[in-house]
Amino acid sequence: MKEPLNRESFITAVTKLAESVYDFHERWDLLNTTKSYYLAIQEREELLMEEIRELSFEYNKNDTDKSEILLCQEAADVLYVALGNMVGLNKEGLNAMNQVSDKNNNKTIKTHFFDKNIKKVKKLNI
Repeated sequence: MKEPLNRESFITAVTKLAESVYDFHERWDLLNTTKSYYLAIQEREELLMEEIRELSFEYNKNDTDKSEILLCQEAADVLYVALGNMVGLNKEGLNAMNQVSDKNNNKTIKTHFFDKNIKKVKKLNI
């Protein structure tokens, strides 16, 4: 049985990853100050797609070749590049992340339900 995730450890790991992404972009002078957001994302599209393909490759392996550790590392690589995309969106990226957090924080059992068939939280028809 897998050990359950605790909130503090999760937030610590996400914070560490976010700090690394920011520092990486700062170190390599990749902080976007002049590009349009469309161009910033377009230039990074292949980076993100490469990481998604690597994740897909890992979870589509034969059962005997699968590695949960590699699967987790590939998922983290996708998140790393996705956070890099957000760095390229400057303050609008921050606003978007806050908006998405707020939107999802406002989903409750009074407004939404978890559809077990499609494994997705959906809005109640109220």
